[in-house]
Amino acid sequence: MVAPRTPGVYIEEFHFVSTPIQGVPTSTAGFIAVTGRGALLGPLVSFADFEHLAIPNLGVNLPLAVRGFFENGGHALYISRIAPSDPLESGLAALDAQPISIVCCPDDPTVPDAAASMAAHCANRKDRICILQSREPVIPVATHQPPVNSTYAAYYYPWITVRSLDGSTTVSMPPGGHLAGIYAQTDTNRGVWSAPADLALLGVTAISENVTDLESDQLNSRGIDLLRSFPAAGIKVWGARTTGEDSDWKYIPVRRLLIFIEQSVSQGIQWAVFEPNGPALWVAVSSSVQTFLASLWKLGAFQGASQQEAYFVRCDLTTMTQNDLDNGRLVCVVGVAPVRPAEFVIFQIAIWTQYPPNPPGK
Repeated sequence: MVAPRTPGVYIEEFHFVSTPIQGVPTSTAGFIAVTGRGALLGPLVSFADFEHLAIPNLGVNLPLAVRGFFENGGHALYISRIAPSDPLESGLAALDAQPISIVCCPDDPTVPDAAASMAAHCANRKDRICILQSREPVIPVATHQPPVNSTYAAYYYPWITVRSLDGSTTVSMPPGGHLAGIYAQTDTNRGVWSAPADLALLGVTAISENVTDLESDQLNSRGIDLLRSFPAAGIKVWGARTTGEDSDWKYIPVRRLLIFIEQSVSQGIQWAVFEPNGPALWVAVSSSVQTFLASLWKLGAFQGASQQEAYFVRCDLTTMTQNDLDNGRLVCVVGVAPVRPAEFVIFQIAIWTQYPPNPPGK
């Protein structure tokens, strides 16, 4: 503003200093290793990083899972190590502070309550999904059921055969590490809204069981994602469902897309905290979120031939009560139409402008 030269009233317009919303990382994985208590490892960015650690007594599954993760497109990995007598929750807690979006325990088929612990961890945090693995063998396969009902968990069957570390023999193992790499590969090449499926598993020579088409249909309808061998196409991931029964959240890419949006928006509008909670701020927040969603729509993350069909953003007196305003709450309602299914999934994002935060009803 130019300095005034005579007495009087001067008006200066200003805008909120906002920054564009940036998408959060989605492909960093966290493994819980039941190999002996130790410090958190990572971030590792290659299998060579893992080999250079030269840590003894890490078992069979963990090194092979790490190799499979990077072989199949993994970028960054943390490893939380616990003793066999430790509860899995202690290993999960060590991953809390890390930017992880994929959780797996390479030994989970032998760890009591591992599936339930990982699913609960992811559902409570709402910023990650877990990859679960079956026991081996499953007899009869026709009666097989996922171990948990959770939209934050994906469950895979059967086991895979890979070459040993020294290449002298083969090893049968759960597929979680390789699948975490497939997730990362999909995020990089196609986007988190794409299904981590119909992709060949690299470094896998065989699977422990070839299910029939009928069995595939039956198992997939229950939330069991399969690995299948196809002539001339190799061994592929053949399914992209969560184990949850809620039809809105039965697809892995839908759950992961909404996690991505929620976390990106939550972090991207932190600048609005403590700003005056009025119409000018509401417009600024809405504009910031709409710009972010428009970029995703252009990349193909949503259904709809127009932006109006693909998403909506509301932040006004229809989304906030007087009680919200009196208690420093800004509520922005966002709806998006994921690629599959095509219905709108609604979630609410609230900026707490009161310190310390005081959730509704408290």
